[in-house]
Amino acid sequence: MGWPPDESVRRWQRRLEPVQKVAFGGCHLTRPIVDLLMDAGYTIIELDVFYQKGAPKFGGAAVLGIAKTA
Repeated sequence: MGWPPDESVRRWQRRLEPVQKVAFGGCHLTRPIVDLLMDAGYTIIELDVFYQKGAPKFGGAAVLGIAKTA
C-alpha cells in the first residue's frame, strides 16, 4: 500500500482505514511510505507511484522503488 497521488483517493483511504485495520489485521491504507523511509535516514534512488491494474484505487495505490542508507 502507499499514499496515492490523488487527494480524492487519499480522502477515501482515510475514511476506510478504521475498517481496513480491523478487517485485515492492522493493515494501514494511509502510511506515507516515502516520508517514513526518508525520516529513517534512507535516500530514495528510484520511485514509481502507481495504481495496481484491476484493483480499486483506494486499495491499489502502490509505491515501488529503491532506497539506500545514507
